[in-house]
Amino acid sequence: SLDVEKGQIFSILGPSGTGKSTALKIITGALAQKSGDVILENHLLNQVSISKRKIVMVHQAKLLFPHMTVEDNIGFGLRVNKYDEVYIGNKTKELLEFFGLMAHTHKYPHELSGGQQQLVALMRALAVDPKLLLLDEPFTGLDNSLKKYIRDFIIKVNKKYGTTIIMVTHDKEDAFFMSDRIAFMFDGEITICSSTKDLIKATGIERVDDFLGEIIILDDGKIVFSDKIIKV
Repeated sequence: SLDVEKGQIFSILGPSGTGKSTALKIITGALAQKSGDVILENHLLNQVSISKRKIVMVHQAKLLFPHMTVEDNIGFGLRVNKYDEVYIGNKTKELLEFFGLMAHTHKYPHELSGGQQQLVALMRALAVDPKLLLLDEPFTGLDNSLKKYIRDFIIKVNKKYGTTIIMVTHDKEDAFFMSDRIAFMFDGEITICSSTKDLIKATGIERVDDFLGEIIILDDGKIVFSDKIIKV
């Protein structure tokens, strides 16, 4: 069971193959759960179709439409839902300005860097004003500088729009840097769910503590985490 508060960045952290992406598919409705309920803002979603859940997932493969420009990719979901062109134009411009990609409006995906493609995938997801944004290993294939660039933008999105975000990842640095709370998943089960700051201390759960390794808190509030210094 998971309970995510509105406006949080929440991570599901654990090794590959443990069921993290499956959990996201259940939340979107792409996969039916065998038991239990999916509830969003007090509304039961079990029988609600994917298109009506107001939940959007950004995959590690960007899945942009190669024959569409950046502008058309961003506005695709809005056109499917029959928004008028004035609204679509204004929303697209707002997002392009926020992400600093106005100069790339009429480019096609193959003309963009990997980081820019990931930002366009984010913009397409945000254009429909989702109640919940799901990120499935969003930094796979990005080098460290691009990863930090995209990571910072996701945090800015959360602060500007108040979007509730659930991210699944096997990277503990990303989870600790970005999240308000983290749930550890092993073999399809949630082992512990707690605030990031509380998880800096040893949990007493062997699998979790082994996964995290040694964490050292510095005097300036930074922590040394897996031989890297990050701030939480």
